[in-house]
Amino acid sequence: MMRGHGTAPYKENTVKRLVALALITLLAGCATQGKSESQIFDEAATAHVMSLPAGANKVRLHSVKIASHGVIGDMLATVLGGGANAGQLRQELLNAQRLGDSGFLIIGASSSVDVAVVENACEGLGLRGMNIYYAGTEAQQDKVRHAVEKAQARFHFINT
Repeated sequence: MMRGHGTAPYKENTVKRLVALALITLLAGCATQGKSESQIFDEAATAHVMSLPAGANKVRLHSVKIASHGVIGDMLATVLGGGANAGQLRQELLNAQRLGDSGFLIIGASSSVDVAVVENACEGLGLRGMNIYYAGTEAQQDKVRHAVEKAQARFHFINT
């Protein structure tokens, strides 16, 4: 008797198709083109210069890029509150503040890890007078805005 023997190839082909579809979807998402880092920096720098008082003779715009470590890595980093990325961002924000600089660009990974990193980096900081430019997607914009404004900094969004 050969019960069920005829369904095994069907199940195997279905699984293969689902795996192929998931891979194509993932790769298509990675291939979408947004602004280059240079374009993002130029946009933030222009906005920052426009925000400075007339006659300002020193312009510095610090920047940090939040790295993406893939879907699973980003989920782990989010669970860990941004991990080392949050610590690095916090230190860079404090350095900019210590130097008296008012501009800071955060180039996000365009994932939930952005929110975790910024929230934990800004926790308990007083960044009054600082302009923080966040380059990311609208999906994270409001949560990042909340974290930045909680630290008393001015928030500016750059859609990537």
